[in-house]
Amino acid sequence: MFQLKSSKMLPKKKRVTKKDFDVLIKNGKVFSSHLFLFYFIKTNEPKFGVVAPKKTFKKAFLRNKYRRIVYNVLKDIELKSGSGLFMYKNQSFLPEKNQIKEEILFLLNKNKLI
Repeated sequence: MFQLKSSKMLPKKKRVTKKDFDVLIKNGKVFSSHLFLFYFIKTNEPKFGVVAPKKTFKKAFLRNKYRRIVYNVLKDIELKSGSGLFMYKNQSFLPEKNQIKEEILFLLNKNKLI
């Protein structure tokens, strides 16, 4: 019959809220890699968000696909405390999943979140 697919999203408790989003953009430390800008604030619970701008990904299905890839990578990693926001940079190519995972791990290791 029907098969339940494993969710590609983080649980709602671990996602950044609208209020947290504004705080991260205004007060967060910014770290950069080839693919992302990473905004970070120390908090008690780990919460993460992903932004895939229209400037970078013109089509909605691409924005959703690349957001889901990041959420899927974050779901598989045991995270310490801290809130972060991954924002894709403008690029002329579409990154592969392995490249995205490497960039995320690099940024999280740099901030001692894993």
